[in-house]
Amino acid sequence: MKPSFVRLILFALLTVAFVSGLIAYSNSRGSTLPVSEDEEYFSSDSRKFEKQFSVSEGGQLIVEADAGTINIDSWEKNEVSVVVEVEGSDSRVEKYNVEFKQEGNTVSVIGKVKDRSFFKWHVGNLEAYYTIKVPKKFHTKINTSGGNIDASDLIGKVEYSTNGGNIVVEKIEGETIVSTSGGNIDVRRVIGNVDAETSGGSVMCENIIGNVYGHTSGGNVEVRAVDGRVKVGTSGGSIVIRVSGENKGIEAETSGGDIDLFVKEDIKADIDAETSGGSVDCDLPVTVRGKVRDSELHGKINGGGNVIKLETSGGSIHIAKLE
Repeated sequence: MKPSFVRLILFALLTVAFVSGLIAYSNSRGSTLPVSEDEEYFSSDSRKFEKQFSVSEGGQLIVEADAGTINIDSWEKNEVSVVVEVEGSDSRVEKYNVEFKQEGNTVSVIGKVKDRSFFKWHVGNLEAYYTIKVPKKFHTKINTSGGNIDASDLIGKVEYSTNGGNIVVEKIEGETIVSTSGGNIDVRRVIGNVDAETSGGSVMCENIIGNVYGHTSGGNVEVRAVDGRVKVGTSGGSIVIRVSGENKGIEAETSGGDIDLFVKEDIKADIDAETSGGSVDCDLPVTVRGKVRDSELHGKINGGGNVIKLETSGGSIHIAKLE
């Protein structure tokens, strides 16, 4: 056998041994491999994406996520910062990808599972967490298919929806539109109109300067300290409304519970309250219109004003003074 051929074989064997040793060492330490320039790390059970964008006030953030819990807050920088952490088993994590795009003053973030059939059957074993910072004066539009949304301290239009989680927003200046198919909604300290709708939970709106629309198919509705028109309804729970300001019109309807309305003693209102499953009582003096019945009340409080319309099919109605 020629010496050159022997040397070639020995070199090949040494190369294989060296590479095998590196792989074994890497596995013992845990793999840390860059996947894209926007991704900080990719290990066997987690993946992290991170990106920053230079923007100015008044822009918009759009997030579309196949699955993910999303937290949004403001800061003093003219910058949008997005950090996405994905956790799960090896096969699940590697199927989740995040795409970033900026067009002018609009930033888009799209988190999606590459294999849609995989997403349909296995997303329960995958967790994605979005931590986002935006300038205080910034519009935000968020949609996630499988997680909670939490946002605070923003000036701008808020549009959030989730198919499988709760929504909590606080300290917002701007129109607020939130909806969920499978959780509760909690909206507090908003200057602007609020539209809150859930198919499977309760709705809470507190300290709102603006009109409030709230509806649920499967829970209670509570509205506190509102200065604006109120229109709420539920198919499966009770309603509690506390109006601290002027009566600008109230409508409340439930098919499955009581309605409790608390108003100031000097409120001016036209009352139309009816129930088919209980009684109606009012602690304030009412100039009654029509016949007096236990199940309905029609009349004027303090000479009349904007209409307060209350209806329930499965409970009682109580109108009381706000303490």
